[in-house]
Amino acid sequence: MNFSFPTVTLDFYISALPVLILCLGAISAMLQSVFKKVGSETAVFGLQIVILIGALLAALLAPNSVETAYLSGNYLTGLITQFGQVTLLVIAIIISILFKDTWLKAKFFRGEISSLYQMVISGMLVMVSSEDLITLFVGLELSSIGLYALLGYTDPTRKSQEGAIKYFVLGSFATALLMFGFGLLYSATGTMRLSEIVELVPKMADHNWVQLGALFAMVGLGFKLALAPFHLWAPDAYEAAPTGITALMATSVKVMIILVAMRIFGGGLSSIYEVWMPALMFLAVISMIAGNVMALVQNSLKRMLAYSSIAHSGYMAVAICAIGNLGGEFPYAAVLYYLIGYAIISIGSFGILMWLENDQNDNITLDNLSGMASKHPKACFALAVFMFAFAGMPPTVGFISKFFVFNAALKANLVSLVVIGIIGSSISLYYYLRVIVRMFMSEPVKVAAPLAPKNSVIVSLVVGVAVILVVLLGTVLPGPVMDHLISTSLEIARN
Repeated sequence: MNFSFPTVTLDFYISALPVLILCLGAISAMLQSVFKKVGSETAVFGLQIVILIGALLAALLAPNSVETAYLSGNYLTGLITQFGQVTLLVIAIIISILFKDTWLKAKFFRGEISSLYQMVISGMLVMVSSEDLITLFVGLELSSIGLYALLGYTDPTRKSQEGAIKYFVLGSFATALLMFGFGLLYSATGTMRLSEIVELVPKMADHNWVQLGALFAMVGLGFKLALAPFHLWAPDAYEAAPTGITALMATSVKVMIILVAMRIFGGGLSSIYEVWMPALMFLAVISMIAGNVMALVQNSLKRMLAYSSIAHSGYMAVAICAIGNLGGEFPYAAVLYYLIGYAIISIGSFGILMWLENDQNDNITLDNLSGMASKHPKACFALAVFMFAFAGMPPTVGFISKFFVFNAALKANLVSLVVIGIIGSSISLYYYLRVIVRMFMSEPVKVAAPLAPKNSVIVSLVVGVAVILVVLLGTVLPGPVMDHLISTSLEIARN
């Protein structure tokens, strides 16, 4: 392995500008917590939004026409990198704006919390823009450790700290497995770069260390993605975290891990798919069934959505299996479309939950929603649209995204996975429709801490746009968007 000091050019600084802006923003936010004159809630919020928008503009304007590796492969540019960075930054901006209108805004918009938040996002950007296994690991840990802290420190209660500890312990175990897998791959191939692993692995497909490395890497990423049976941290962490942080974990973490899994298993380890694909198929099946079955008995909305996210991770794993078995750009585009749809639906759903919560009731249950349509018909209509979309009902993006994923799986002759996915989706109809029935067809239930949400232009705008996109992406936009995603996916499918 060549350890010579890499050449740093102006092009690298331009390409890495989103990460650099976030790092500078994190340092500035930390200084805000020291100097009280510039550390007010409004000042912290303003700086955070400016930094995130600046990073987004830098990501949009970065050169991406040709995939280019800088720092000996430690930093990668291209269409897939731009897709990941733009998606993550848009999610981060929307969640920040939603936080501004919640009861937790004074606790979230503090210098140290804002600094952690920006470092988490910077770690995610590093992870989706790296082809080197070490840099992937550094980006993953930078984002993960920050998330542990955000979960337990933003609103420190016994419940949130317990959830943070569970997330930390199981996350550390997953990190050890992932690092061990990377170590085995390096020991067998002598390189950390995925492009070089692509060339070397076919020549040593029977090497035990290569096979074990692939399996350990898959298990480590499965933990982070909350695939069953490695999902035990997710329900407690989702329920215990402030809802905005839950939204971040449910959306951005999945975007980050899926993009990395595509690069590792669709690129570097695609030549030995017969080694890791049976195990991933098993994880997908368990996730689709267990996630949906466990969601049936949940009363907490956040806990129900946690088990729902486990099932959706299973659907995304089906697309990764299709990538390994089929190849080509269509499975890549299918999983990217699924990610976009899932992120929009999740942000809309969690946005409504953030609006409903208050300091007396920070965990919305089905009882809280009973009869709510009479008081808040617009919010209930929007939440009903999101529930239909989660369930995969037409004419929403949930239906068309599952159609693309299952179509890719059928082309890859993974018929059994499609059948189980349809069964899982059928099970999910019960608990998604139960939410709608409670809102529109049930009488209000007396609860200890009633909901008293205030009118919010921010929430109305975010949720309204999400509803429109959910419908448009399920009706008139699938063709143009898929064409764009297929052209984007050509880059990674070619490797």
